[in-house]
Amino acid sequence: MSAEMDRIEARAHDQLRVLRRASTELDEVRVAVSSPDGAIRVELDGVCALVGLTLTPAACRSDGAVLGRRIVDVCAVAAREVQARRAAVMERFHADFAVG
Repeated sequence: MSAEMDRIEARAHDQLRVLRRASTELDEVRVAVSSPDGAIRVELDGVCALVGLTLTPAACRSDGAVLGRRIVDVCAVAAREVQARRAAVMERFHADFAVG
């Protein structure tokens, strides 16, 4: 191969490596957040799907509507953290991909 083709192939391999790393990092994003009183704990995956919910007995003593709002509030905090982590992965991806 010519030097130019070698350079193109090397860049393509580097970019593929960067893409695979970003994909793996995004797949591994998990965030766990607890309510301030520790009565509710949620865990979200990288697409903000609820994958874990823990309620203490104290949480279960509240009215269902109140409990539901508290769970949603804790999930919202976790979702903001998921988005921040995903944004950090994508920023690294864009910077590394442009260099590669």
